[in-house]
Amino acid sequence: MLWNAAKIYSTLGNPNSLIPLGVKDASSCLGMTAGSYVTGKEEGADRFIDEFGTEALWLGGIPLFKWLFDKTVFKAYKFDSKIDPRNLKDKDVFEKIKEYSPNEEIKKELEKAGNKSKLFKNIATARFAVSTVLAALSYFTLTRLKQRYTEKQIRENLIEEYQEKKKSGKKKNPAFKGVGKAVEELAFSPVKNMYLMDGFITTERLADSRTSQEFIGYAIKEGSCLFFLYFAGKKIQEWMEKSAKKKHNKSITLDSRVLEDNNFKKAFEDGSIEKSLKEFKVGNSSKVKLYEFLHNNPQNAIVQYAKQSDLIKLLKNSDKIDTRAYIDLKEVEGLHDKVAELYGQYKDALKQGESSDEFFKQLRKLKRSSILKNIGACILALGVITPGIMLIKRLTAKSGSEFQTKTEIKEELIREGIIEE
Repeated sequence: MLWNAAKIYSTLGNPNSLIPLGVKDASSCLGMTAGSYVTGKEEGADRFIDEFGTEALWLGGIPLFKWLFDKTVFKAYKFDSKIDPRNLKDKDVFEKIKEYSPNEEIKKELEKAGNKSKLFKNIATARFAVSTVLAALSYFTLTRLKQRYTEKQIRENLIEEYQEKKKSGKKKNPAFKGVGKAVEELAFSPVKNMYLMDGFITTERLADSRTSQEFIGYAIKEGSCLFFLYFAGKKIQEWMEKSAKKKHNKSITLDSRVLEDNNFKKAFEDGSIEKSLKEFKVGNSSKVKLYEFLHNNPQNAIVQYAKQSDLIKLLKNSDKIDTRAYIDLKEVEGLHDKVAELYGQYKDALKQGESSDEFFKQLRKLKRSSILKNIGACILALGVITPGIMLIKRLTAKSGSEFQTKTEIKEELIREGIIEE
C-alpha cells in the first residue's frame, strides 16, 4: 500500500499498530544507550545489546513464533490459520460468515473450523500461549548471553589495561566518566501481546539484575516505558480529541485515512452522507442484520469508511470481505456514531459562516497535530527525560558513576592476584 500522508498519520495514530510502539521504544533505546556510553564503553555496549536486542525480540518474537506455529501445528491439523476464532462465538453470525465467504475454498475452511470448533479454539489459544512463552524464553536466553559476554569483555579489558600500565611503568589518567475479555484482547491484539511480553521482560530484568545499581536503573526505565507506551499515549490522544471538540467543535476521532480522503469531504458537501447514515442505522437492528448489511451494501459510505479504517478486512487483491477475519460489530457501529457527530459539527460550522474548505483544512490539521504531539511527547519522555534522570542519578551517586559490574569484576581480579590496584 502506498505510504502517503494519510497512511502515515493513520499508522502513527493507530492504538492497535506496533509501529508507534516501535518508534517510541527506539527513542528510549537510543537515549538509554547514549546515557550509558557517557559512564563507560563497557556499560554502553552492554546497554546497546540489551536495548536493541530486546526490541528486536519484543517486536518480532511473538509474530515469528506465531508464524512458525501456523506453518507447523495448524498445517498438521489442516486448519486455515487466518480464520479468527472469535468468528465462532456467535452461531447465527457464523452462519452468515460462511454464507458470505468470498470463495468456495474459504467457505470449506470455515466449515471445517466450525465442525471442530472446540479443537480449533484450543489450537488458536495454544498458538498465543506458546508464542508468548517462547518469545519470553528467547529474551531470557539473550539476557544470559549478554551478561556473560559483557563480563568476559570487562575481564579482558581490565587485564589488558593492567598489563599495558605495567609495561609503561606509568599510571594512566583515569578516563572521563562525564554526564475473558481481557484474555481475548491479550490473545488477538498485537499491542496487548506486546504488553504481556513487556511484563515478562520487566520481571526478568528486575529479578536478574546483577547489582542494586542495575536494579534501580531498570525500575526507572521499565516503569517509564510501561507508562508511556501503554497508558500515557492513549490518554494524551483522548485529551487532544476532547480539546479539539471543546475549543474548535470538531471531532478528530476518525482514522486519518478517512479524514484525509477528498471523497469523505465530498460526501459532506453534497449531503450524500445523510443517506448512508440513515441506511446504516436501519440495517443495524441486530448483529446478523448488520453483518448482512456490510456485505450487501458496499456502496454505503459507512461500510467504505470501515474498510478504509481496517475495521473490515478485504481479501488480498480483491474488494471482497475476507470472512476469515473478525469484524468487531460494536466498533463498526461506533464508526457510524463518530461520522454522524462530525457531520452535525460540519453543518453547525456552515451556519456560522465557516466554509467547507476551512472546516476540513482545520480538521485535518488538528488530527495531524494531535498524532505528532502524542508521539513527540512520548519520545521526549522516553528518549530524553528518563535517560537524563538516570544519568544524573548515576553521576551524583555517592558510590561513583563507574559501571558497578566493572567495579565488582575489578575487585575479583585483584583478589585472584591477576591484577593489582
